[in-house]
Formats: sequence, C-alpha cells, structure tokens
Amino acid sequence: MTLIPVEYHGVHSTGPEHFSCVLLRWAEHNRILPIWMSPLSAAELEARDEGFVPRRPGTPDLMAEMSTRLTSGVTAVNIISHFEGVFIASVVFNDGEEIDARPSDAIKLARALELDIQVEEDVLTQASFFVSDDALEEYFGLRLSPAAGSSVEDDLSASGDAQADADFEEMMRSLGMDENDFLEPGGDGADGADDTDVTKGDNG
Repeated sequence: MTLIPVEYHGVHSTGPEHFSCVLLRWAEHNRILPIWMSPLSAAELEARDEGFVPRRPGTPDLMAEMSTRLTSGVTAVNIISHFEGVFIASVVFNDGEEIDARPSDAIKLARALELDIQVEEDVLTQASFFVSDDALEEYFGLRLSPAAGSSVEDDLSASGDAQADADFEEMMRSLGMDENDFLEPGGDGADGADDTDVTKGDNG
C-alpha cells in the first residue's frame, strides 16, 4: 500500500441541491479528490474550520481526547479504499493498531489532532480528477497554485487532458448541472439532480 499525503481545502457545496464535500488535493499531480458527506457533518467541520469552539466537547473532541488519554495515540488518518462512490478510512495508532472509520469521522479527527490526511495511491488514481484553474474557482471558489516541483508536462495535462475534462463534467452533471454550465459562466443549470452514489450519507 502506497499512502500519499494530500492537502485539505475545506468544505464546499455544489450543484442545485448544494451537496457537501471536502476537497482533498493530490498536489504532485494537481488532482482533486472530493469526499462527499452529510450536511450535518459538513456543517460541523466547516464551523470548526472557521474557528468555532463548542462550549461542550463534540464528537471530534471526544474522539481526540480518548485517543490521547486511553490509547498509544493516533499517528495517521488514511483513506484506504473506494468502491462505487463509497470511501473507507482507517485510523492508525502508534502501537500499530488500526481501526475502520467513516471518512467524515476520520477527517474530523485529523483536523482535531492536526494530523495530515493520507490517501492510498490507487484510490487517488481511480477517484481523483484534474480540474482546470478556472473551473476550480468557478465551482468551488478556489484558486490554487501548481505544486512546487511539478513539471511543465504535469501542468499542461492538468488543464488540457480531454478525458480529465470529461470526467469532471460527468461528475458535475451527476449533481444536476447541464452542458451550458460548462460553456457559459453563471448558467442556470439543470432543473433536477440525478440522485447518485455521491450523496450517500458520509460514504458509508
């Protein structure tokens, strides 16, 4: 298993139904991996990212406290598998023990413990996709610079790969956007969203 650290780029909503996802970026190849989650998990994570501190410990605080006091401590949070729109995560402890987790819980724990998130390379290869800078800014409000050390070929493929563009457009169509949204900024989109696997609550 080859685990690759990814960049965390916050919680975003997209499509007419405002589906929520966390965006992870494979910086070396300038690819984006969306992890879809329930509105409740997304709202909790977004609030914490914005600096909100609950008066009483929430679930991520409890998980972090228990992992620190009652175990050898958490050393890694990984996303290790992907099948039919469902991601599987794991939490790894310092003594080598590993437990299964929903990606939403694993990501919240990683943020609470200030740990990097890692993703299995096969998952990134299968489930991530290139997004042009313009599309990334239009749909997610992000403007990212290419990774340091990335080659010119990588930069060109990230913005000019026809299959990558098709993959991104297919994902956005599954969220209820039509072809006009990809041709004209500010298009109205489709009237109805196709209920796909990306909306499964917390990916498992």
